[in-house]
Amino acid sequence: MENLAYYLPLLLCPLMLVMVFFFMKRMSDGNNSNKSEPNGKDLQKNMNHLMEQNQKLMKEIDSLKRSQ
Repeated sequence: MENLAYYLPLLLCPLMLVMVFFFMKRMSDGNNSNKSEPNGKDLQKNMNHLMEQNQKLMKEIDSLKRSQ
């Protein structure tokens, strides 16, 4: 019985390590599936929108500089 108390932690340690790796892998797989990469059309729309905003802001800056 004393030997069992000595060897039990040694036997449980690798099993717990395998379980931890398993759960870590499941967690990382779940995070990757939730993130969807934007497609080319969405990126192009966003880029066009940002360029339009940039043009408007540049015009506004120019008008503010002229008014000073």
